[in-house]
Amino acid sequence: MVVWGGLVHPLGTNGEVSRIAFPVLVGMVPDSIISLVAMITASKIGTEALAGTGLASYLFMIINAVASVFMVGLLVITSQAYGGNDLRLIERAFGETLMTSVISSLAVVTTSPFWLPIYTSLLSGGQESVNEVAVTYLSLRVFSIPALMLNSVIATLFRAVEKPWPPTYSSISIGVSSSVLIPSLALGYLGLPKLGVSGMGLASTISQYIGLLVYVFLRPPVKVGFYIPSKITAKILAVGIPASAERFVGSAGHNIYINAVVRSGVEALAAHNIGLSVENLIIGPVFAVNIAASAKTGHHVGSNNIRDLDRVVKEALRIGVLWMFIATLILVSLSPFVGKFFTNDGEVAELVMIYLIMAAISEVGLGASQALYGVFRGAGSTWVPLAISSMTILIFRATLAQILQPIYGIYGVWFTQITDMYSRFLISYLVYVKLESRLLVKVI
Repeated sequence: MVVWGGLVHPLGTNGEVSRIAFPVLVGMVPDSIISLVAMITASKIGTEALAGTGLASYLFMIINAVASVFMVGLLVITSQAYGGNDLRLIERAFGETLMTSVISSLAVVTTSPFWLPIYTSLLSGGQESVNEVAVTYLSLRVFSIPALMLNSVIATLFRAVEKPWPPTYSSISIGVSSSVLIPSLALGYLGLPKLGVSGMGLASTISQYIGLLVYVFLRPPVKVGFYIPSKITAKILAVGIPASAERFVGSAGHNIYINAVVRSGVEALAAHNIGLSVENLIIGPVFAVNIAASAKTGHHVGSNNIRDLDRVVKEALRIGVLWMFIATLILVSLSPFVGKFFTNDGEVAELVMIYLIMAAISEVGLGASQALYGVFRGAGSTWVPLAISSMTILIFRATLAQILQPIYGIYGVWFTQITDMYSRFLISYLVYVKLESRLLVKVI
């Protein structure tokens, strides 16, 4: 074990992926709980609130797509720099990403009055009541974006240098505050005003800033400062743009996909939002594996220690498949009961059960593909997940959903989850086997 710059650097030990993945997983649980609390709260307000707030969440898929250009680039460069013992590069990359994140997030917030109503109108498919709820909710939640971006940058730094617990503490604080404030401000609990969906948006924003304040009490792993963007930022963008493009393609594909859901009726949309929130509560581990695999692969590439890279790949695949197999069993077991818990509408409850069963079938494919995606990114080949996802989500989900919806309704739409995830894994595996050595790109 090597200690440098205050950072413990145990490269090459067993359980490399799981050592980072577990704290990241714990930090993702609050996000799922927040979604669950928000869904329960919205369901108490009404069906339109449930559909509208769920629909509004797709905007944050686009926000995350923008954020990923910084987060993925920062993760790859700082993890490789950590493997190569370049502390100065880590400090500069972190400081420059802080600066660019603040500037870009403020630009989104200040321009939101112009583009927000147009976006929600297009996405709502002409359902005015749903559109009204989405605009009301997002007009307040959009102010959370600067804190969301800063939280993401800081969390990426800690995870890249094998200190994954501080972001978990921040996530827990966001989870606790959201779980209290969302129902309280929306439904008038704890003596607070009853603000409906406006209260939900306001509570979500306040909680993000509470999570950001947690880092004030935690020692940063490197010197913190805001730096003017330089060639390092250009390098971060070069690495991160494919990942951001992947998110944009994914967001576009999911918006086309959700349009097919919307066209299936309000009941189908409500069931979709309930099922998706419950599914997200269960499948968090796979994204923890993705982040951990990226970081550990970056460490190996940065230190030129690629002999043991196969071990990282095998561990990531093993954990991803195992965790998602468990997720499959949980979702299938819960499917008959979840809908009845969240709604009194029998049709919606039955649709929730069908959604969860179809989603469960797709989870193993998701787990395996996300493990390989993490390896590709950490190796510096961020273009590979972009190419694969562009093909699978646009062809095997978005387009196929539009084709199947008029014939099979919502059942045909939900079936495309399965075609998307397993085609994604199959192509990823073939790419790794055939191009393994050519995927390694040292970016520092």
